[in-house]
Amino acid sequence: MMEKRIKELKEFMENEKQKTQSRIDFLIADDREDEARAYRAALNIYDVFSSLIDVPFKQAAGDEKVFKDGFKKLSVNVPTQWKNSLAKAKEHNDAEKIMIEEAKLKVADSIIEKFDELF
Repeated sequence: MMEKRIKELKEFMENEKQKTQSRIDFLIADDREDEARAYRAALNIYDVFSSLIDVPFKQAAGDEKVFKDGFKKLSVNVPTQWKNSLAKAKEHNDAEKIMIEEAKLKVADSIIEKFDELF
């Protein structure tokens, strides 16, 4: 059962990743490279979170509570650096960096929300 929900989570991430790539392609075609940069940064977050699923899954050895606890811990710790980067960008009024960090955090939040829905 746990494997089925993990598969569903990964399918969700893959679908969202494809939508993000389509958005990047559209922005580039529309000569909006600056906007595309934030989406490119966000695109990588799907791969990061795929690893954040795989690591606790292997460690859990079939124990769903161990898996959930491991994922939750990682899903709090990893985005912390993005939040810190966002705070610094806001201090320095770095609009591009703010856009990038907010895009990354939005993706992270959507994945965590889907995880909570499934588990």
